[in-house]
Amino acid sequence: MATALCDVYVWDGIADTRSPHPQTIRIEAGAIAAIGSDPSLLESAEVISAAGATAIPGLIDAHIHLTLDPKIGPPAKQLAVPDAEVTSKMEARARAMLAAGITTARDLGGGKGLELDLRDRIARGAIPGPRLLCARQPVTTRGGHCHFWGGEAETPSEIRSVIERQVDNGADWIKVMATGGINTQGTDPRHAQFDLERMRGIVDAARELDRSVAAHCHGREGIENAAEAGVRTIEHCSFAGSEGFGSDFQPGDAAFLRGRALWVSPTVNTNWKWRMRKDGAPTGFALRMAQLLRGVRDEGVRFIASTDAGIPGVEHHRLPESLATFAQFAGLSAVDTLRAATSESATALGIADQTGRLIPGLSADILIVGGNPLEDLSVLTQPLGVLARGRSVALHSGDA
Repeated sequence: MATALCDVYVWDGIADTRSPHPQTIRIEAGAIAAIGSDPSLLESAEVISAAGATAIPGLIDAHIHLTLDPKIGPPAKQLAVPDAEVTSKMEARARAMLAAGITTARDLGGGKGLELDLRDRIARGAIPGPRLLCARQPVTTRGGHCHFWGGEAETPSEIRSVIERQVDNGADWIKVMATGGINTQGTDPRHAQFDLERMRGIVDAARELDRSVAAHCHGREGIENAAEAGVRTIEHCSFAGSEGFGSDFQPGDAAFLRGRALWVSPTVNTNWKWRMRKDGAPTGFALRMAQLLRGVRDEGVRFIASTDAGIPGVEHHRLPESLATFAQFAGLSAVDTLRAATSESATALGIADQTGRLIPGLSADILIVGGNPLEDLSVLTQPLGVLARGRSVALHSGDA
């Protein structure tokens, strides 16, 4: 049976404004069939009325880790959690994400493939959750960042073997740890783990298997190597220096990113909100990262919204809350922030033919909110309803 979401203002994911008048979105077989004001769109349909609300594309979080529990810190404690418990908690996280309006997410790392099994069960309709794209085990050096997930490689042949294993096991993306990380003892976020030649080898091997590469990058050398090698997304892009994130960045330092076919995924999350001010004044972190993100923006580099959910303190369903913080740090308008979380992210992730916009033919992934999110991002935190692939989540509906 068709569904008709009526009396809503519509933002398609691209335009500068929402529709000037309420419209109806007709949904058939999980996809958007038509959008308009013709009364025929209501015929033979289950009607959902949300008078005065705004419908926007479902949100996309481009960097999460579903297997990670944000209440657990050290990797050793994460790895000690039994698989059955991890799976149960992942299902709960997926439900919470969907209820918050996150209808698509990219999982960028795990060790056992539990997130791929969850992806497939969600796709079959066995359990509710967002559409998932998964990278499985990241390629890293021996003892490198997240080596405990099983993706260690040094030589070109070892690197190719790790990449082939991920694809054989169903990975949608390839993740590489281009630099060290914070939560892996013995690694340094400032330092590159792979030189340019090996980074090129990673991108080439992935491309041969029709996969794109997401690169975890904190230090400058790792960011430069990843960009030059041709990765599709640069995660974090924090220009980490001796004084912390953003301390190895000055205006103009992002010029080498200009004009490249890549996106920056800065993983701005709820933790950043609490690091903005101290004793009534902006913190050093806030000043550095605002300068960095605005410098990247000024080079014309495209952003996608992401949170790194699963790391300590970052819950998986809180992208909507993080978007206002992202806008503030990067100096983005509300509409540009929303594009980064919808249509731009869908393009970067290679699924713009499936989701990210509200147009006929695409999946009916829809977030319904009160007010106008193009003027006030805070309304995203109180969704009135969510549809994922045409299926309603916590919506009141009635037959017309």
